[in-house]
Amino acid sequence: MPLSLTEAHRVLTERPDALPADERRRLATTVADAILCHDAGGEPAVAELVEALARDPDWTVRLEVARMVHLLGDEACSRYVAMFRRDCNSYVRGHAERSLARQRKARQASGRRRNESRDYAEGLDELARQHGPRVAARVRTLADQRYAMLASAVAHDVRSILTTLTANAAALAVEHGGGGRVGSIREDIDHLRRTIEAMEQFTKPLPVQRHPEDLRQMIDQAVEKARGGLVAQRHDPTAVKVVVAPVPTIQPRVSRRLIILALTNVIENAMESFADRDADMLRTGRIDVRVTVEGYEAHLTVADNGPGIEPEVLKELRSFTPTGPNKNKRSSSGWGLSLVHRYVTAHDGSVTIDSELDRGTCVVITLPMRDPGEGGGE
Repeated sequence: MPLSLTEAHRVLTERPDALPADERRRLATTVADAILCHDAGGEPAVAELVEALARDPDWTVRLEVARMVHLLGDEACSRYVAMFRRDCNSYVRGHAERSLARQRKARQASGRRRNESRDYAEGLDELARQHGPRVAARVRTLADQRYAMLASAVAHDVRSILTTLTANAAALAVEHGGGGRVGSIREDIDHLRRTIEAMEQFTKPLPVQRHPEDLRQMIDQAVEKARGGLVAQRHDPTAVKVVVAPVPTIQPRVSRRLIILALTNVIENAMESFADRDADMLRTGRIDVRVTVEGYEAHLTVADNGPGIEPEVLKELRSFTPTGPNKNKRSSSGWGLSLVHRYVTAHDGSVTIDSELDRGTCVVITLPMRDPGEGGGE
């Protein structure tokens, strides 16, 4: 029976040569698999084990570590690459440099996406300043329509590939078991499936019919759906208290399904902000939901007292373009806020996000109290 990572670390600490070199090489591969599968958080000895293997007297063991250091955090990766640059073996030195290049490439790609989102948001802001908010909103709508056309074509093609991948992954699991690399492959396929489903949802034609709907009922239903989403992720939603303030007796004309979906997404995001990755649970917190009416607009506010959002990430979110999956969530496609924005703007509404680190996040959905075709009022 193979040793756990914690047991292996204990054995190597007591006697570095207790395991043969080929087992130590397999151990380095197992560590890489655990990090790829996001299973390393439950193993407190992982960092110490990587440290021990990186200093192994056998160069082939050090080589396995050099191949996987790009999977570590920026600081750890840089430290190990600096150490391996002084290694006596040229293969170890070369693979450490390749790992560093892979990490830099991934970081550059992430930075490029953030810059593109920021430039998009700034371009819309400039349009609004020069030509007014109506023109900027119209440009955004046309951009979304074009984006939906492209996403629809991609989703259709990838869906076909996904069907084959799912069947192949299931066959691998039967043949080799569901852990390790096979488990990582199945997790990646599951993420791809969620992403495709979100893309298909984004490209669906939106219903044009609107009916007067009870806002309090929609909020209550959204809260329950959000709690159900947390349960599906194996979280205990009772850790986060959701308080709904008295709702004015109003019935905006909306597509009930779209507004419930938008609210559910926002509330579930707020609940997930309390996820503690180290403890693998939700920290206690509070979410306040309130509705205010100003003129012919209803403002639905969802505010939490969670950890808040970093300024650079907040800028990206405010563009409402699909982002990469949120690593703090067990189930994330990166399309959630894009769908919220699409559903709300289909009602000629708007979505705003404000956040402050260590203070929390506030999302406001604004909905008009009348149909656009009703005119400007008396």
